[in-house]
Amino acid sequence: MRISLKRTASLLLSAVIGVSVIFSGCSDTGAEEGSTYSKHESSSVSSSSQSSREDSSKTESSKSESSKSESSQDNISVDPDYTPAMWRVTKGDKEMYLFGSIHATDDSAKNLPPYVQNAFDECNYLALEIDTADVTEDFAKAYSLIQKMIYTDGTTIKDHISEETYNAAVKYLTDKGMYMSYYDSFKVLMWISLLENSIAQDAGIDTNNSMEAIMTEKANKVGKKILEVESVDIQLAVFDKISDKLADFMIKSYTVDGAAEEMKRSLTELYNSWKKGEAVSDSDDTEGLPDDLKDDYELYNEALTTNRNVGMADKAEEYMKDGKKVFFMVGAAHMYGESGIVSLLEKRGYTVERVQPESTASQVQSRAAA
Repeated sequence: MRISLKRTASLLLSAVIGVSVIFSGCSDTGAEEGSTYSKHESSSVSSSSQSSREDSSKTESSKSESSKSESSQDNISVDPDYTPAMWRVTKGDKEMYLFGSIHATDDSAKNLPPYVQNAFDECNYLALEIDTADVTEDFAKAYSLIQKMIYTDGTTIKDHISEETYNAAVKYLTDKGMYMSYYDSFKVLMWISLLENSIAQDAGIDTNNSMEAIMTEKANKVGKKILEVESVDIQLAVFDKISDKLADFMIKSYTVDGAAEEMKRSLTELYNSWKKGEAVSDSDDTEGLPDDLKDDYELYNEALTTNRNVGMADKAEEYMKDGKKVFFMVGAAHMYGESGIVSLLEKRGYTVERVQPESTASQVQSRAAA
């Protein structure tokens, strides 16, 4: 069995990052059943205080323009093989950058290559799928997110997948110290998130080191405003398109013999391809998928990528028309293909050019000064 790109939902949906962070401190082996909210609330108070300090620093009237444009790059060496994909979009005198991100990285991703850092420094705004920091650092918003992920019709996950699949998933998560019976009330999103993030961590990548977290920190450091391309509701609605039969197949695919190791290798390959700026291919998305699930999968896939790509392109165009200089960062999978953002903007009359790694600071600065 082979993992496909679009089954790696936590690498495509920023909302899942919020879920992972919220629960990362409350699913250790031996965690008490009733500790979920108290542990998160404690961490949220600290995080919210930090967020408030950052918000205050961003709104200080004394902050100069020079400090706003100061590079947010840390003083550590850049991996020469770190060349993620980025595009420059222009139309008339309007300009923005598209950056294909990934929602889980390792420590080497923090220090951006010069061509990416320079473009980020040149922009006045950072646009993200959703502002995950805003969700995870505010207990009320985090609680609201959690409530939207719970079955409200009196059912539990046991009513939506087979007993065999449920037992296999519980055993897998229990062995990883990541299961609590409280999770039975959660929809399939939570189960996929827990399973995928366990495998991602085994592969040495982590949603706590997401590009969203990295770039949000850089934006806060220099007072760059953060824009949201989507909403949590849009992202969570994707999982309402997963039929029970498809959910059963997806969850089971993580627990069959050898699946975890194969998925670990696939995630490592996906991450390394992203770091090298290689096109994200989804040609094998239905490999191993039973014929009777292909229609269900097509509906899910349409909600996960195709429809969201149109909305993302609409938002990018809106920013361009408003004259906002934006570093527009969404999952790399949304950039490629005929239905990807790059193609959609080109069809709307925008010039979209891939920015090459050899682009220098002087090239970027010369455009800014022109």
